[in-house]
Order: sequence, then C-alpha cells, then structure tokens
Amino acid sequence: MKRHHTAAVAALACTALVLTGCGQGDDTGSSGLEACLTDPAGCNSGARADGGEITWALDGSWGTWNQNTSEGNNAYVSMALVGLWPYTGQFDPEGEFIVNEGVFAAAPELVKEDPVTVEYTLKNGANWGDGTDITVDDFIYHWYATSGDSSLCDGCDAANITRGSQVESITGDGAAITVTYKDSYHSAEWAYEEVLSEPAHVAEAQGFDWQNDPKDMAAAEQYFAETVPTWSTGPFKIQDAKVGEHVIYVPNEDWAGDTEVTLDKVTFRVIDGLENIVTALRNGEIDGASPFSVTAETITQLQGAEGLEYAVAGGPSWEHIDLNTKNEFLSDPVLRQAVFTAIDIENVIARTYAYVQSDIERKGNHLFRNGSEYYRDHLSATGQGTGDVELALSMLQEAGYELKDGVLRDPDGEAVELDFRYSESKENRRITGELVQANLADLGIEVELRSIPDADLGSVLGEGEFDMIDFGWSSDPVFVAAASQYWETGSGSNFGSLSDPELDALIAEVNGTLDLDEAAVRANAAVQQVVQDAYSLPIVDTPVAVMVSDRLVNVRDNWASQQRSAYNIAEWGVAAE
Repeated sequence: MKRHHTAAVAALACTALVLTGCGQGDDTGSSGLEACLTDPAGCNSGARADGGEITWALDGSWGTWNQNTSEGNNAYVSMALVGLWPYTGQFDPEGEFIVNEGVFAAAPELVKEDPVTVEYTLKNGANWGDGTDITVDDFIYHWYATSGDSSLCDGCDAANITRGSQVESITGDGAAITVTYKDSYHSAEWAYEEVLSEPAHVAEAQGFDWQNDPKDMAAAEQYFAETVPTWSTGPFKIQDAKVGEHVIYVPNEDWAGDTEVTLDKVTFRVIDGLENIVTALRNGEIDGASPFSVTAETITQLQGAEGLEYAVAGGPSWEHIDLNTKNEFLSDPVLRQAVFTAIDIENVIARTYAYVQSDIERKGNHLFRNGSEYYRDHLSATGQGTGDVELALSMLQEAGYELKDGVLRDPDGEAVELDFRYSESKENRRITGELVQANLADLGIEVELRSIPDADLGSVLGEGEFDMIDFGWSSDPVFVAAASQYWETGSGSNFGSLSDPELDALIAEVNGTLDLDEAAVRANAAVQQVVQDAYSLPIVDTPVAVMVSDRLVNVRDNWASQQRSAYNIAEWGVAAE
C-alpha cells in the first residue's frame, strides 16, 4: 500500500507501511541537523552511550491526560504522553508510516473490502507495563470511548468519532484482533486508524463496568482524564508528573519493542516563552526543544551559541483563524465572508512568520500542504484573506448592513462587535490579532483582543468561548479523518459549531472510498465548501525550529508527527565517547 505526502524538506516521498526497530549503536545515517535537508529521517544519528538523562522543554501546557477527549485533542497532551501511548504508528520525516513496534507484530491487513474488515496482529508480550497483556477488550474500550454513541458511552466528549462511529464489531482470537466496520465505512486511510488508547483492565479495577453501563464508560474516561497514567505500552513509563507542568519518564522494563532504550531518564518540562526556552538551553538547564512556533528573535538567540544545533523548517501545524457560528453576528455567513475578505493574510505573514522563514508561502488549502500532488487553491478566487475592504463592504451593504459614523450595524441596527482570542505566550498570534483588529476597524467592527493562558486553550476551544480565534491544527499527514474532525456537524473538534448539511454530505463522501486519489478529489470538494462557508481561514504551515544540545544523537525534527522530535523517543541517546 502506497501513499504520497509532501515533506517540508524534500520532494514528494513514497510512503509504505513498515515495522522497524533500531538497536543501540546503529550509525547508518548522517550526522548533525545540517544533514536533515538531504537525509530527513537519518540526520543527527550516531552511536549512543549506555545511560544518561535528557530534559526537554515544552512550549505549551495541557490540562488532561486523556487524548480521546476534545480537551485532550492537542499536541501538548500528545507530547506529554509520547513515551507511553499505544499509537498505531508514526509517520517519519520522509512520510513513511512506521507501525508501533511495541504493540504490533505486523502492519494492519485489509482482509475484506465489503464490509471493510481489518486484522491486527499483536506482538508477543505486548502489554500495559504492568504485565497485563493487551487484549481485544482494550480495542473494544477504545471503540466505545470514541463511538459518539450514548448507548456505548453516555457522556463521553470524544474529540473524533469518525472511526469509532463506524465500527460494527471487534473480535479477538489470541494475538489476532479483527475490526469489522459498518457498510458505510470505506476510508482510504484505514491502515492509519488509532485503535487503542487506555487499558480496559485499569478501568475495571477502578470499579467501572464500562462494557455494560454507558455511564460507567464515561466515568472511566473521566478517570483517565484526571489521573496520571501508571500504565505504559511504550519505551518509557511515568515516574512523576504534574498536569500541565512536567512528566518524568524512566525506562519501561515491560516494553515489547525491539529498540534498546539507553537513557535512564527523560524529563518533559513546560517553560513559558521562547526566550526562556533558549536561555535555558544555552545555560545547559535543558537539552533541547521543538516548540510549535518560533520567532526571529529566537533564531537570533540561537545563532553562534556553542554546544547546540538548530534547524528551521515548515512544521506539522497549520495556523488559522476560526469563527464561532454561535455568535449572534457570525451566524450570518455573509458577515463571515466579509470578515475574512477584510483580513490581509499576506500582511500578517510579512509581519510575523516571514521573519523566521523568508520563503514562506500563504497556505491555500485546509487539508493539503502547498506542493502536495493533491493541493488545490480554493481561496484566491473568493478574495478571502486579501484585505480587500471595499469588496467586503459591498458584500455587507448588499446584505443590509450599514456603515455609519465608523460603526458597522447589522440589518437589525445592532453594532457589530467581536473578540479575538489567542494563546498568551504566542507572540505571532498576538500580532495577528492586532492586524486583524486594524483590518476590521476599516469595516467598522470593534475587535477586543483577549489572550488565553496556554493551559486553558483546550477548554476555551471546547466551550466555544470565542468569536474569532487563532490557533493551530497539528496532525499526521492524513486528510480523510481530518475533514470530519474539523468540520462535521457535532464533531467534538468542530469548536465553532459549524453545521452545514451540504458539507456533511461531502465529508461522508471523503470517507466513502478506499481509493486514496479519489478520496483527495472528494476532500478538495469539502475544502471548497468550507471556504464558501467562511468558517476557517488558513494562514501558513507554521515554521518551527528544533534546537538540540550537540551531546545528543538520534534527535531530529519531524514535520509529519504531532510528537515532532519525540516521534522516535526510544532511539534518543547521549552520544557515545
């Protein structure tokens, strides 16, 4: 099975499903981050010493331990749990999908197309870090948690029900687990579906009758959201942690993976502010970071610093401005279209991201990176993002709005007022807000800028506490499930509550074919409808930097993973003398 992705550092790369491991001392790649342009999956490789500790900075916080939930659907939760979570696999920097070697013995196999039936083979010894084997019950638990079905989980706030809502049954025979989907499921990305999350036996030990009581199932999900994991399927397990502040990992002796873990300890520590992260790195307080945003000042601080390396490239996040359709004014699609038309995205880029990456381009598609074989520009023809205030005003006047004495009033005579929200530690988002504020002032719309503490971003999004908001979607290079997650009516990640039956029908079509090329055509049709709805305005594929102490090996950035540099954490090490 093949697919193509566009990497930030290379041309289109062919992707295959494989299962691999790297032993201690493997040194087949090129050294240093400077080699990542030509060898993205092998740069900075080298022999590892036995032992050592690493402290890695995170530039944002989190408020939950459960990635199944809408609040937990963010990159910082994913980073905090990277050492233990039972991912199906990871995309590497060349766009190749690497199956989780600690859980599965082989890549998933499509054994039947109608209905779609997929078989997973568990690795001998795959367990939850406490000697309890992973079983079919754990697959069923994840299904219930992400089903969106109140008869299975009454009260679950699932971030994404695209896959869970389509499962018909799950059966198991020893290491062989068979997932049978409903007739309506034909996702071209069936092999990348997440099928595990938390351990069913832990839920049962806490007294939750999750298989028979839907309310207990929801209570179990809440328990996992509030409780530091004592379990692990990964190369590490948590020794100590505090939500939103730090996670200290030590090796998981029960890990079933083949890669030898050499580190004694890995600490993820939240440090607010890029300047503070760079200062800590230069002072030797931390060993590295791969923040989800970067500024020109950050690069200046890194230049010439001794004992560390850094690299800048387009990352996995794409920056965008979303509108809340539940707002009394923004429920009108004409106002939404006018707002987006008045915003000058090229000016935003010139004042922010271009200082970091001089050749950066405006993002023209919500699902496909610029340069992808599937990329289509659906925005330019609409005028959205051009800063054309005259065009925006003509739209509004035709719809009955009136600009009088510098104030825009809706057809009912109400003055249009909005807020713009952004993460308080993200300087580029603050600047974006100021520029949007100025753009919309020309339309007669007063905009209040309201920052969000980093740890509260998930709850602000989940509760819809915004009119306009600037944040980043971070995802693997998949698009089939993303369309549903972002925009389908009722999705836990459809934070602005868009509800468009025509768009829902198009999203269903994206999920209705096993042919990847055809799915991409249908995905572009969905993107075109989102543009018409004026719901989400892309800005850029956010430029990011990885900064690493030169004493580390096998640490490199990864545009194709939410976990960024931590995607291969089992291989991290201190360079051998």
